[in-house]
This record gives sequence, structure tokens and C-alpha cells, in this order.
Amino acid sequence: MAMALGGVLLQGMVAAMVVGTAPPSEAKPPEVKAPDAKAPEARPPEARAPESRAEEAKPALIPVVAAEDAVEGVTVQSTPRGKTEGPVEPEISLDEAAIKAYGAGSIAELMTLLEPLTVTSRGRGGEGPVTLVNGQRISGFQEIAGLPPEAIQRMDILREEAALAYGYRADQRVVNLVLKKDFRSLNLEDEFRFATEGGRTFNEQKGNLFKVDADARWTVNVRYRRETPLYEAERDIERTSSKPYDIQGNIGLETGGELDPALSALAGSVVSVAAVPALAAGGAPGLADFVAGAGRAASDDLTASRTLLARGEEGAIQGAYTRNLMLGALGNVTTTFSGNVESTSRVSYHGLTGVDLVLRADSPYSPFARDVPLYRYLDVPDGLRRKTDTDKFEAAMTALGMMAGWRWTFAGNVDLTDSATRTGRGLDTTAYRAAVAASDPEVNPFGPIPRNLLRYNAQDTADSITTNAKAELTMNGTVTQLPAGRLRATFKGGVDSRKVESESVRSNVFTRRALTRDRATLQASADAPIAERDGVLGFLGGVSVNGNALYEQFSDIGGLMTVGGGVSWSPIRRMSLSLNYSTEEGEPSPQQVNDPVQLTPNVSMYDFATNETVNVTRIEGGNPNLAPDSRQVVKLGFNYRPFEKRELSLWGNYTASRVEDQIASFPAVSPELEAAFPSRFTRNELGRLTSVDTRPVNFAHADREELRWGMNYNLRWGGPPPAAGGRPGGGGMQISGPGFMMRSGGPPGQGFFNVSLNHLWRLRDEVVIRDGMAALDLLDGASLGRRGGTPRHEVNLQANLSKDGFGGGLRGAWRSSTWVDGGLRGDDLFFSDIPTLSLSGFADLGQRREWVQRCEWLKGSRVTLAVDNLFDEKQEVRNDKGLTPPAYAEDYMDPMGRTVRLSLRKLL
Repeated sequence: MAMALGGVLLQGMVAAMVVGTAPPSEAKPPEVKAPDAKAPEARPPEARAPESRAEEAKPALIPVVAAEDAVEGVTVQSTPRGKTEGPVEPEISLDEAAIKAYGAGSIAELMTLLEPLTVTSRGRGGEGPVTLVNGQRISGFQEIAGLPPEAIQRMDILREEAALAYGYRADQRVVNLVLKKDFRSLNLEDEFRFATEGGRTFNEQKGNLFKVDADARWTVNVRYRRETPLYEAERDIERTSSKPYDIQGNIGLETGGELDPALSALAGSVVSVAAVPALAAGGAPGLADFVAGAGRAASDDLTASRTLLARGEEGAIQGAYTRNLMLGALGNVTTTFSGNVESTSRVSYHGLTGVDLVLRADSPYSPFARDVPLYRYLDVPDGLRRKTDTDKFEAAMTALGMMAGWRWTFAGNVDLTDSATRTGRGLDTTAYRAAVAASDPEVNPFGPIPRNLLRYNAQDTADSITTNAKAELTMNGTVTQLPAGRLRATFKGGVDSRKVESESVRSNVFTRRALTRDRATLQASADAPIAERDGVLGFLGGVSVNGNALYEQFSDIGGLMTVGGGVSWSPIRRMSLSLNYSTEEGEPSPQQVNDPVQLTPNVSMYDFATNETVNVTRIEGGNPNLAPDSRQVVKLGFNYRPFEKRELSLWGNYTASRVEDQIASFPAVSPELEAAFPSRFTRNELGRLTSVDTRPVNFAHADREELRWGMNYNLRWGGPPPAAGGRPGGGGMQISGPGFMMRSGGPPGQGFFNVSLNHLWRLRDEVVIRDGMAALDLLDGASLGRRGGTPRHEVNLQANLSKDGFGGGLRGAWRSSTWVDGGLRGDDLFFSDIPTLSLSGFADLGQRREWVQRCEWLKGSRVTLAVDNLFDEKQEVRNDKGLTPPAYAEDYMDPMGRTVRLSLRKLL
């Protein structure tokens, strides 16, 4: 496999040099035209639909028409099957060959690989793209997540404004999947992944049954995933403690007085602390037995039973059914019903329970002349264990039809999420400490601890049930015919109800909270063409304007408004420019307001005030006092395809935003946060940080400006020579028409190469935590996160290559360095840049006929081998002295490091 993959890579490089240097005429693919075909009749500009203006903003890859959609030798002008509503054209389009080159096993995995192309700067963060199927809304991503990529005929990626035509906000990019009209498969996959440093493995099994026949389709998807825990002891983690706890035990404190003059005499120096010898577990030790451990405290067990990454299990069953129904006056209605059941479990360990003992001088186990302190860990790993179980149930449906020339869509869903968390609070050691203090001869303070002297403290609990029900109706169509084209409009109305019920017990104190939030929404958007190339005001090129408004009435917040608009301009062919503005009010989520309060002990944090790493109790949960935020966003967009015959696209976006009352959490400790919210930080009498409340708050405002640009290039080569009549051998198809060309995924034997590069350049990122305070420049010394400030530059590179069933991929990423100003008392911290490189390769064994003839079971099989973070790069953090604070150890910043993934997939 390695040799074959190497040959493919070499062949791709040679083809890139040859084709890349050829003039456009030589790289032009053969066109197919009927000898007797008549040219299409000329139509007046006002009779042409806007969709026919395909050249004004062509996608990176020309849309695909499969064999079932075409007639050989016929010039085609019709709209491609599955085209999205509205005038927004795809910025990037992937055909079958391009999708295959990514080597993904499911649509969910493909979407993960395409994340650099679908990310947006207009949302609040974390939103995925709007996903459509055949240009239509779906009931939810779970409907298609497990489908094999082989079922996709074409995949279009559109800018955010395309979401308005489907009733969404214009803050998510749109991904449209056009499925093949006739496809059936059974997809089975087993994946194993492990960290090369050891200690962490993943195993996932997935199965999917899918069938599509024209507009009817159904799917069933099942998956199971298991992750083993990763402990601090399995990585290079250092911990410190104010008391010298250890499973075997330590006598005294390094800062305490002399333990025993006799021991000091034996050790040759004053001894204030000594590790307990191992032989003491079997009987009374002598004073000389403590000499070997005199002057130092054992600390081998400070990282015992502490997880960096939790143990996890996850299972899910998903299903969807779509078909056309004749519903009386509604006519032909496409209906989809889908369901989803998920169950996850996470178990983490937060260390061992420490106990402070007094070893009396008269104890039969003490060789000391006076009473001395003894510090031990209790070897009971589940004493501070946290277990979280989450179950989710979801049912959804959509119905789509036409009425009086308008497309209507009804969508409804109900879901319920039940979460239960149990956090151990250690053990009650009252009886054990009393027995040691009483010098009980039956209790060896250095030996195994009798279980009858220990009992578990009552656990902290946090339970929540979240329910959601939603129904909305969207109408999209043409309002009137303007001189330059159709005036389109979209109207949406909906209602939903969300309820969060939570109960928690914290240190035996019971709390119950409930939040019910009902919402009614009305939304309208319109897109009007102003100028049309070769038509009205043709000297301007193609110009259109759009506007949108959304009103939301909440039962607990009141009314919130969103208003936006923009203009799109295509000054020359294959180039589009856009300018958009929006002002939006957004509510805090019910979870941010009403999640139950949880306490996590022994969380390692860096304290700038004392320049030390401390173990604190982190408080998490909802904040009922959160206010809605308000944001204004301006975006300038650019998309250009410089060559008509080459699949190269360039794009760029400039985004500026201001957010009032920004909703944010406390991901890390910083001098600025403590100055603004002193009540969120708890210190003991010595000034040592002991607790941090990380529940979300409202910042005064935040200002951001960023420039994101990129390029995408596809190259094809090889394959059988065209047969008579122009049809490529092996069934590949190309159909040409005025101003465009469509083709299928390419004939057998054709090679495909894709490279995508994008760069994010943050020009401004400032936050004012509270009115009257100075702005924090997150690009220059300020920080609100564990990973330092905000990197000014981020670069992502992807390259994929495939031919004859073999393929390979390269993923590269780079983030620039940052630093944090430690203030007057603290040290500055410097966070290094992070370059990472990942490689993957796959082999479709079923495409090797000679192999299948020998081993028939190889038919439909694929083997994938991938290495993520090939060079095991981890972020380095240094202070002014060049030292790494323990809280910023490399293995804290990236516990996994380099990982290897091996999967076997069977497609039947």
C-alpha cells in the first residue's frame, strides 16, 4: 500500500507540473455537442431567469450533472438538479472525484475535514453550517450524518446570505448536498485510534443502511464509541501541594520544626520532614529506617488517580424516512420523519483523598520522642470520582411543497435531554483519625487502612432535564418580476418552547431551579436584482440587494430584534463582491442561565498573583442574572475564479463586529478578571487561591476585526482517451452549454488533486470587562483563556490526491505565538506558536480486480491509515525566567499528542 500510494503521489506531482504549465487551450476538457444541435433561441433580458446568469459568480468547481440527468450530445441550459433557492451561487463546489479524494467514511467525517472551508466569522462561535439536501431543508443533521460520501453527486458551499432563503439567520455558511438519484448501500466501519505516547485508545464501530430512489430515501445509522481514560501519571505532569500527601505517607512539613534530634543526628542535618519507609506498612519501624527518606517528602502519588481525559462510552441509533405524498389541496408534498437516540457516559477521577493524622509519641508504631504530624493519601480512587450520564431523545419531521408558485416548508421537532452527574466528595476519616490519635495497637498508621474505619461522604449531585419543542413554517418565492430579474422573498413564522429543570446537592445543600422559555418568531427577507449583465444596466455587471428582519418575543426576556441587509456585485464574469451589515440581539441559552451548579475539586490553575500553580475547586453552572447581548457585524466578501477552464478559486472576507453585553465564561485565571470580579475568586488567609467561580457573566463589550482569505485548486489528469463521439471511455460524461460546463466525477483511471489554503488574520480583538475599565487587547498581552491571548494569525492547508483507488491527504495548521502580561506582581507568560502536520492514506481494495479475484471479500473494502500531529508538536509556555509553570506543562496543553488511526470499511 505504501509503495502504491507513493507512486500515486509522484504521478500527481508530475501531472501538476505538466498540466499546470500548459496553456488553457491544452488543458481544456473535450466538449460534447450534437452535430445537428441548434443554438438556443435568443431571449430578451427580461425573460431570462436569474439562475441563467451562472457566469456572474461561478463556483470553484463547475456543478455536476450525473448520467441520469443528461442526454448524450445535447446542449443543456436547465438549472442543475438540487440547486439552492435564491440568487447566491456556490463559492466552492465538490464533485464525486473531489469528495472521494478526502477519504472520508461518512458525511459527518467529511464535514469535519471540510471545517476550514465552512467556518464563519459572523456567528457567536461554535455554530456549524446549515445543511441542505437537494437544495431543501432537512429535519436535522442526524438525518444524513452516517451516509457514505459515495451517495453524494455534488456538494456546494455557499456564503452566509444563502441561509436567509431557508429561514435561518445570515450567520452560518450553507452546505448543500445533492444526492444521487439511485443509490443503495450497507456501510460498515471499524476504527481504532491510539496515542503514540500510550495510555489512550479509541474504538468506534459504525453501521449505516441507506437507500435512495429518486425523491424517496430512507436510512438507519448505528454507532458505538469507547474511549479509555488518560491519567496524569501516564504523562509528564508535575503537581505540588501545600501538604506532603503520599499513599505511604510523610512525617512533618518542610517548613516545620525539627522532628527528632536523634533522627537529625543519624541523618547528619536537621530533619523537618521524612518519607515513611515502605517496611513500616508491615510493622513498627525504627528511627534509623527514616534516615533514607530524611529531608525530603515523597510525592510520587500526587498525580495518582487523576485523569487528564475522561473515560467515555457513546452509543446512538438514528433513522430517517423521506417520500412524496399526495395531500389533497397541498398536492405533492415531500415529507421526512427522523429520530435520534443517544446515550453517553463520562467518568473522570480527581485524585485521592488526603488525611492529616497525629502520630502520638506513645504509639506502638512511633519511633519518635514526641508527637509528629503524618500526611497520607487514602488509596480509594473512586472517592473523588465524577460520573456523568446523558441520554437524548429526538424526533423531527419536515414537509415541503409548492403552493401558488411558492415553495413552503414546515419543520417541527421535539427533543429531551436527561443529564445526571455524580461527584465524589472524598471519604469521612473521623473514625480512622480517632483510632490513630488514640494509639490503637490494632491500627497501623503506616499500613493498609481498615475499611470499617472509612465511609464515603455524601456525593454532590447535579441533574437536569431539558425539553424543546419547535414548529415553524417557511415560504419562499417570487413576489414580482423586475426589469433585471425576479424579486424573491422568504417569510418564516414559528413558535417553540424550551424548559430546563435542574436539581443539585452541593455539600448536602439541596437546590432546585426551573426555567421555561416560550418564543414566537417572525422573519422576512428579500433579494432584488438591480442590474443584469447583458441586460438592464448591463454596464454595471450583476447587482442585487437584500434585506432581512427577525423579531423574537420571549416569555422571560421580552422582544429581541435582528435587522440586516447587503449588496452583491459581479463587476466582471466569475467575480463576485458583497457587502453586508446586521444588528442582532441574542438571548443567553437556557443552559447558560439554569444549568445546575457543580464543583470540580483539584483543578490545576496558574495564579498570576503568586506566580504559582495551585489546585483549586472550580465552580460551574448557570447564571440566572445573564442579560441578552447585542451585536453589530459588517462583512465584506470577495470570490473570484480567474480562469474559465481551470478549477481555481480565490476568496476573502473582512469582518468587523462589536458585541455589547457579551456573554462569556471564566476559562482561566487572569489579573484582569480577578480585578473586575473579585467575588468570583476565593483565597485563604495566606492569600492562596482555593476556588474560582467560572459561571458565565456579561462583559461590557467586545470589538473584533479580522481578515480571512483563501484559495482552492483542483487538477485532473489521465484516464482513458475520449471514445468516438467525445464520450470519455468508461462512462465519464461532460455536457457543455453557453457559458458553463458540467461533468461527472471523472472516468476510471483519472487522477485528482486538490489543494486548499486559508489564512485568518486578526486585526483587532479587544474586550472591556466592565464599564470604566481599560480595554483588554487579546492580541497583545491580555488573556481570557487557558491558552494565552488570541493568536493574530492562523493558517490551514489541505491537500488531497487520489487515483485508481488509492489516495492520500495532508493537513497542516499553524497558529502564531501569544503572550500574557502578568501585571505588577506576576510573571509574563509566553505561548509558542503551534505548527502541526497530519498525513492520511487510503486504499479502496475493491477497485483492484486482481485482488478481488483472489479474495472476493475485498470487494467494497477500504483501509485507511492516518497519523495526526505527525511530529508530536505541543505548545510550550515559558515565564520571564524561561521556566514552564506546572499548570502549563506541554501534556496539559495537549495530552494526546501524536495519534495513529486505522480503519477498515466495507461498503456493500
